[in-house]
Amino acid sequence: MRKAAGAVAAAFAMGTGVMTWMGVAFAAQTEAAALGVMGLALYASSALLSGKTAEDTTRGMANQA
Repeated sequence: MRKAAGAVAAAFAMGTGVMTWMGVAFAAQTEAAALGVMGLALYASSALLSGKTAEDTTRGMANQA
């Protein structure tokens, strides 16, 4: 549980940093860009914590088709 909490804290910290950094570059779309990066960070941390690799994900998609 401590790893998951750390991953979420890191994702939100990264989202805050991205929102600050992209503030000038994207102006009106800053919030959408930061939320997108946070979503990717949460997805990546979930994949790392569950031990899934890209190979497992693509194999699962192939089995569904």
